[in-house]
Amino acid sequence: MTEKDVIQARLKRLRKAGGLQRRKKSAPAPAHDARITPAGLGALHDLPGMQEISGPGGSYLLRTVRYSLQHRQGRSALGDLLTLSPQALAFLSSHAQFHPQQAVFLDTETSGLAGGAGTLVFLTGVGTFEEGGYVVRQFFARNPAEERAYLPDLADFVAQRGGLITFNGRSFDWPLLRTRFMLAGIMPPDAQPHVDLLHLARRLWRLRLGACHFGHLEQRILDFQRSGLDMPSWMIPNMWFEYARTRQNSHEMAAVLYHNLEDIVSMVPLAHTIAATLGREQPPHPQDWLALARVWLRAGYADLAEEGLRRALDVPQPPAMRAQALKELAMLLKRAGRQDEAAVWWQALADMNRPQELESLVMLAKYHEWHTRNLAQAKAFTQMAITRAQTTLSPAQRRETLPLLQHRLQRLQRKMG
Repeated sequence: MTEKDVIQARLKRLRKAGGLQRRKKSAPAPAHDARITPAGLGALHDLPGMQEISGPGGSYLLRTVRYSLQHRQGRSALGDLLTLSPQALAFLSSHAQFHPQQAVFLDTETSGLAGGAGTLVFLTGVGTFEEGGYVVRQFFARNPAEERAYLPDLADFVAQRGGLITFNGRSFDWPLLRTRFMLAGIMPPDAQPHVDLLHLARRLWRLRLGACHFGHLEQRILDFQRSGLDMPSWMIPNMWFEYARTRQNSHEMAAVLYHNLEDIVSMVPLAHTIAATLGREQPPHPQDWLALARVWLRAGYADLAEEGLRRALDVPQPPAMRAQALKELAMLLKRAGRQDEAAVWWQALADMNRPQELESLVMLAKYHEWHTRNLAQAKAFTQMAITRAQTTLSPAQRRETLPLLQHRLQRLQRKMG
């Protein structure tokens, strides 16, 4: 049997189990209310959408849950992601062929949170847009041997799509899965382009929120609260080991499956919010303008970055963030050759009289020395910088900074003399 025949046989098994649809031909997977654990759950087979899949490598459990595009996870519906413009989606990935309708949303649950070659991936959840809906499939190993049983089918499934969307998947989920594929003798599928929402979320919201772990973003950004079935990630490895050993805690494993399921579903509105905000199709929080400007500048949109920095200065900000916005706007204008405009903002920063803030004084001294040719003003700003350095900097900082300022002052005095 050729490699192509093997892949087709695996995909046929998944379709037969209701786990994979042929585009434009097969009926959609059944819809389930996956948030409710059935009363008196005796085994994981009793969960809605759960089936046992058997193949040459053994058997494993596959759960299939279908959502409508109108399903809301907090403020956003799942289908909102598909309505974004190409310009907004480009902020998720610069890859010309990327579109979330072809990508796989992926999240894993493992036997250890540190990773490593000995860590098993006992549960992998994947979400895809299919025929007017969003389908989540959960590949579940009831014991260590069943991981090798589902990995070939998972690899084939990912290979049929167009890229990955994860949350911290670049650092954890995908490297670990690649290791498990190779240890099982399976060629890892191509996962490019790979969009890691964690990195985008940090750039966009860390200034305002601090921590950007997934649960925090669900509550603060998506306005979504999980049910009481959920559990912290650190409890999951021990729960699975207990289940693999005794098969007695099916209710706990149902909660683990719920946790993974919500991760896969919530990634969709999170991706939508990031792209819509960066693409200016959704208004940002007023405190996010500075972070927005930085992302736009990093992406090469200097005009948007300038607008974002000016908007950041129009809203109430903590002094430290206001000072940073002033500095970054002045530097942006300076790099654009707009020296006179930059000097206005350097002066505004200097007027804040922040201790240890010397850069604005030095930049004003340079401006007057080289652009207005007002050496007296340049000398005055240099002397102000020296005074501030002497009174606010630590001894080590003074040893590094004062010689440079003194050198500048002496040069100005020579010019004036």
